[in-house]
Amino acid sequence: MDGNRLTNRLKTMVEGKRVLVLGYGKEGRSTHRVLAGIGGFSRLDIADRDPSAALDAPFGLAITGEGYLDALGDCDIVFKTPGIALPDWTSNLDCQMTSQADVFLSEFSKRTIGITGTKGKSTVATLLHHTLGCAGRETILAGNIGTPMFDIADSIAPDTTMVIELSCHQLEYCEHSPSSAVLLNLYEDHLDHYGTFARYVQAKSNIFRFQSKQDVLYTHLEDIPISISANSSVRDVNAEDLPFLSFEDVSTSLRGQHNLLNAAFVHAICADIGIGDEEFVSALRTYQPLPHRLEFIGTLNGVDYYDDSISTTAESSICAAKSVPNAKTLILGGMDRGIDYTPLVSFLLGSNLDLIIGMYESGKRIGDMFLARCSHQESARFLYADDLRKAVKLAQEYTLPGTACILSPAAASYGNFKNFEERGDAFKQLLIPTPNKLEKT
Repeated sequence: MDGNRLTNRLKTMVEGKRVLVLGYGKEGRSTHRVLAGIGGFSRLDIADRDPSAALDAPFGLAITGEGYLDALGDCDIVFKTPGIALPDWTSNLDCQMTSQADVFLSEFSKRTIGITGTKGKSTVATLLHHTLGCAGRETILAGNIGTPMFDIADSIAPDTTMVIELSCHQLEYCEHSPSSAVLLNLYEDHLDHYGTFARYVQAKSNIFRFQSKQDVLYTHLEDIPISISANSSVRDVNAEDLPFLSFEDVSTSLRGQHNLLNAAFVHAICADIGIGDEEFVSALRTYQPLPHRLEFIGTLNGVDYYDDSISTTAESSICAAKSVPNAKTLILGGMDRGIDYTPLVSFLLGSNLDLIIGMYESGKRIGDMFLARCSHQESARFLYADDLRKAVKLAQEYTLPGTACILSPAAASYGNFKNFEERGDAFKQLLIPTPNKLEKT
């Protein structure tokens, strides 16, 4: 197996070094486990804000609590895990900063299809992986989708194509790019981490920044608010390039104009590697969309309910509302990260929605913006709820049979839920505490 290449590289990197794994979540544990198995370092420590991380560390020091970043001053090399925001003073440290993504891409960039974007990453990654598998190609799916890259090393054969979903946090410290890169879109997101949209864009741009002339960047230029200056070939992907006009033509579970574009990315990649339209469409018919991504939950008391908890941007909520023809109720709001909701409010004002329910901090801000711009008569379309439970109760009370209600928050879940999955699961549980009352078609 080709995983020995990764092992050898890591052994060279940590030989005789004071090594620190920064962050002890799923990826941090993976890094620690792999490095511990390789050995050769002079020390292998972990650092994490969460004090409970110290209970799980098998050996070495565990620096936890508020001062966990102080550990950066006493190491030679840091394997940073996604999501940890480093203060400016850390740039003056002498230690080498790296990550799973960068080390993995340094060895396997030529056989990696890397996928990023504010929205649609997981759908494109899973659909591409599914299509490659259906076409008989050897393929592995990893990265931000849930499987750390170091964990797949032992499964990489000489002809394996790696489909890697890459978040902005994983790309932030990368100095290598996949030779086949996908940049789906760029919208305001994660401003609590980056501070400015420009810094967020800079992190995302690492998906193509280090490509060579032989490499390819797949993107949709209309959704990229920057001028792409890439060393590689740039392929502008459009939904019009698909061998069909709508999902109804091919009988797939996917829906929505935004997913037509997502499918077009997969189609373009497949065409370039020799997978024909017939094989692509056949795979599309058997693809099962991921949960919480405009997922049809079912019909309750004549109302269709959709879980789009993955939505953390204004653009994604607009897409959700446009994708469901009978949508009349939209539930919005969550953690307020300061993103610009002006486009969303403009859409809501001109939409055919009967009811907009705002919840939590950003839901209140959206509501204030909506009420400031609407007429007195239109103000009845907006209701505020303190939390998801109350929002669901209002939706059930006011949404008319024959119409649809969508949870598409346009906001992060943090502070109220562990993640968007927990938020979506809570939505379902509040709707259908007794599952047999739900009608699914």
